[in-house]
Order: sequence, then C-alpha cells, then structure tokens
Amino acid sequence: MFKLSLTLFAALLFASLSQASLASDDPVMNDWRSKATLEEKVEKVVKVIPSASDVMFQMGDRYKNLYWAAKQGKWAFAEYQVEEMQSLIKKLMITRPKRARTAGEFLEAGFSRFSGAFAQQDWPQFQKAFAHMRDECMICHAKNDHSFIALKKTPPKGSSPVLD
Repeated sequence: MFKLSLTLFAALLFASLSQASLASDDPVMNDWRSKATLEEKVEKVVKVIPSASDVMFQMGDRYKNLYWAAKQGKWAFAEYQVEEMQSLIKKLMITRPKRARTAGEFLEAGFSRFSGAFAQQDWPQFQKAFAHMRDECMICHAKNDHSFIALKKTPPKGSSPVLD
C-alpha cells in the first residue's frame, strides 16, 4: 500500500512539474506586457516601432493613391491621402528623431500647394502641386542620403480599392 501511495505521489508530482514546465514556455503565461518591468516593457516597445522605411512604404502607397484619386476626380479621397501622408510624417518625426528636422521641412513645404487644387477641383493646378510635392520628396531623400530612391512623376496605378 505504501509502495502504491509513493508511486501515485511520484506520478502526481511529475505531472504537476511537467505542467509547471509547460506553463513557463507558454507565451500567455509569460506575457511580458503584464509581467515585465517598466524598463523591459519600454525596451520591447521601442524595438517594434516602425522604421523610417516602414513609414515610407506607406507613404508610397498614399503617393500613388493621391495621384490617381485626383486624376479620377475623386477629390475628397485625394485630400484624404494628403491628410494621411501628413499624419505619417508627424509620426516619423516622433519615432525617428534623427529624421525629425528634414521630415518637418518636408511637412512644411511638400503639401503647401494642394489646398487650392482641392478647393477648385482643378487637375492642372493639382499636377503642379503634386510635382512640387514630388520635388520636395526628392530633396528630403537627398538630405537623408537616400537620393537613390526616386519617385516616378506619374506613379503606377494606385492600390486602393476606391480607385478604378
């Protein structure tokens, strides 16, 4: 009887230790968001902040959508693309402090000519504003040693399902 009890106890102990071992590998049980120190949390969050290239990838989509929205006369959608681009640049200024100065310069100069084109829904005026923004993009790229990234004057078709 003692031998059976000892065997049963050993089996239960092994089972509980195995569960504890599994729990330590379980990401839900070891969720750093609730168990880590503030310093560890900040370190992890900083590691996943989007890079400048992540933001620029989104800017590229908005760039294409902006052009084609205006070309199709979808002025509200075009204006929305500018607003989203401005928001992305503002985020970049926070997440990538080394880029803040040039991003701020671009933010101030790059979008300055769109309001009239949008207000009048004027394609020729938009084309001039778009060309100016593209030129400002190229200036910003050069200031950041990325002049090898050149945007097309007429971007390829937009990616949004809103566009035909």
